[in-house]
Amino acid sequence: MRHQLCPAEHAKPIQAKIGFEFESSRWIVNRDPFEMPDPGWTYEENLASRRYKKGDVLFENSFWSAQVDVIETRDSYLELVTIPFEETPEGFRQLKEAAREMEAFFNYALRAPCCTVRDRKVVFCREFSAFGEVKRPEACLVFPINYPDPMLTPQATAGIRLNMLRKLLNDIAAPLDTEKKALSKRKEKGRRYLLGNQQTGDYQIGNPALVRDIIKITEAVIRAFQRQWGKQFSEIFRSFFLLVVLYVTRAHWGSATFPKSFTAILARTDFSRMFSLLPEAEKNYLAANDAAVWLGMVKAAMPAVQADLSRPLFTCGVYMNWPEIHRHILKDLSKEQWLKEMTRGRDLLTERHFPNRMRAYELESLGAMGDKTDTVLGEPAPIIEFRGGKKLMDAAEAMSYAEHTFKTIYALNRGLDYYYGEPLEIQ
Repeated sequence: MRHQLCPAEHAKPIQAKIGFEFESSRWIVNRDPFEMPDPGWTYEENLASRRYKKGDVLFENSFWSAQVDVIETRDSYLELVTIPFEETPEGFRQLKEAAREMEAFFNYALRAPCCTVRDRKVVFCREFSAFGEVKRPEACLVFPINYPDPMLTPQATAGIRLNMLRKLLNDIAAPLDTEKKALSKRKEKGRRYLLGNQQTGDYQIGNPALVRDIIKITEAVIRAFQRQWGKQFSEIFRSFFLLVVLYVTRAHWGSATFPKSFTAILARTDFSRMFSLLPEAEKNYLAANDAAVWLGMVKAAMPAVQADLSRPLFTCGVYMNWPEIHRHILKDLSKEQWLKEMTRGRDLLTERHFPNRMRAYELESLGAMGDKTDTVLGEPAPIIEFRGGKKLMDAAEAMSYAEHTFKTIYALNRGLDYYYGEPLEIQ
């Protein structure tokens, strides 16, 4: 089926953007390996002198750049970062051009003039002038000779209409349709690429099954509280409620990684801003009496082991390198504090407002964009990052992921009944 927009949609403003990052922890970024270190330096000082800082640009062009990222062990490694592409035919054309160039970059790097150090290939960034303006000609990419594939971890960030977020999660977590094998394969690919599953090794609990359970539970809670209120909750609230419960559930179980990876669907716009997007009657009802109804709804959606809202949001602790420190610090925020304060205009699960402000690095992406939203069809759309999908792709697969993800978000924001990988005409 080929999907097209209704003509009436064209009159509405569309300013949403979709951006991508492609990380390769296998391709390390160092300074010139043959430059002699200062003879007075220690081994650690010498090692540090060869590394770059997070966000340092190696080379850039109009649509994408090669940058440096830093992992927990402080190694600096390669990350390709695109511009945010507009949700328009021109934006999609630009993305496809960028994808072709990035795939060509990896292919060229594998055969570019180089030298070898032990069992590793060393390619200087000055060799990549055909792909953009070189900012760090002395920098070099270092990768194994025997296993040169970059094995990319892709991430996508996009403005998504809040009333469509529940549809997105429902679509990519839905049980597979065994009667229609072609559709089933596309649904499974969308699930793996956007949500992840047990096969990716990212989570202790299978994401699709968990999301399906949470959708059922939150809908049952909404029906019960609608009878109590005497009014219907909006689709915007249904999505918001689902995302909050997903956060609380995932935070309870914890994982041995930094907090911004504890969930597959990460809100870059903070929760206080999303709460402000709810209809006025809903906001007043939920925030009244010290947020009693709001707390009651979240508690009703929790299993008994998680229902004590006075407990820390990160019950099991989420940490990076030093669990004895991070587990303790990240327990400073309780579920009740977080839920109450978002109704009062502050998201405590952010660098800016977290009860212990020292841990900014570990919280760098949670609500980091504050009240920033995109505009989609005349609506403020929260910015969402996809963090838990399929990892370790080769270059060709990663670029295909980018194009299909663009189409998925484009269709979702317009309410089209579309699955990952179907044909789509972008107008």
